[in-house]
Amino acid sequence: MSTTAKGNTNRGNGICNNVHTTTCTSRHSSQHYSEHNNENDKMDMMISSSNKPIILHEALSMDDVLTSRISSLQSSNIVFKWVISLVLGGILLGTILPQNETLPSTTWRLLSSIIGYIYFLAWSSSFYPQIVMNYERQTTRGLSVDFCVLNVLGYCCYTVYTTTFFWNQGIAEEYKRRFSSDVDDRDEKSAEAEITVQGNDVAFAIHALIMASVTLSQVGIYDTFESRPPSKRVIVIIFSTISFCVAYVCFTWAVKGSVDFLGFLYVLGMVKLGVTIGKYVPQVLLNKQRKSTVGWNVKNVILDLTGGILSLIQLVGDCASMKNWS
Repeated sequence: MSTTAKGNTNRGNGICNNVHTTTCTSRHSSQHYSEHNNENDKMDMMISSSNKPIILHEALSMDDVLTSRISSLQSSNIVFKWVISLVLGGILLGTILPQNETLPSTTWRLLSSIIGYIYFLAWSSSFYPQIVMNYERQTTRGLSVDFCVLNVLGYCCYTVYTTTFFWNQGIAEEYKRRFSSDVDDRDEKSAEAEITVQGNDVAFAIHALIMASVTLSQVGIYDTFESRPPSKRVIVIIFSTISFCVAYVCFTWAVKGSVDFLGFLYVLGMVKLGVTIGKYVPQVLLNKQRKSTVGWNVKNVILDLTGGILSLIQLVGDCASMKNWS
């Protein structure tokens, strides 16, 4: 073979070697990059498996989610402090403030007063966490407008019910005349039925109506009712309630010749009971739709439930003490 041919052969081998080297380098780099990506993917999978994925829903921001998680970590400590404050406050107010003199047992009179003021404080304070949260977020997204409207409706009825029974002597006398025959008392031939509405009930009703109205007004201030109007179902409930109350007054006036105000108050009480049972349904449906409770303060539910349980305990105890289940 000639020298020229050998040179060409060496040159060709060199080119092949260079191409082979370049190809190997490229393959090695690609393989290294792929392994690096695989390691990153594994790391991401480990992180995602250790932490629940954060899913942002409509009207939610990252700050909302982080705030919700931080508040949930602090909730147990806050709830404990609130419980201690409620118990101590109820004992203090129930001891120093006037008690229900119609209760025959002095022991239950004191316990009833303490229980009453504990649930008064629990119910009264249940409005503030939601109001403060709305103010801090500058929005009511996550809070059901239907819940707010039903809450105001219920407390309007409850305020009229409690204030009338507590301050209207005519209604009190009518109540005694109507239900005194149902009282079973062995020591007295004609025992009078006593109204169990107390001063803390009246104070709570007025305060609750004001706070529920403030919460509803925040919807109009921060988000406007044009963007977040109440549903048609709630509008129908409101007009149906008003129509039924007016029809009841007109019917009793036409039949008896006078308005049955005591029966009207019981109608308002039944409306409040119905609202209390169903007012959380719109909030539950909204939470389910959004797959989140961000914007809804759970402390409201805890305090409301606590007050409801204690209120039932006081009511049953008062009725048992006076032997009046009417």
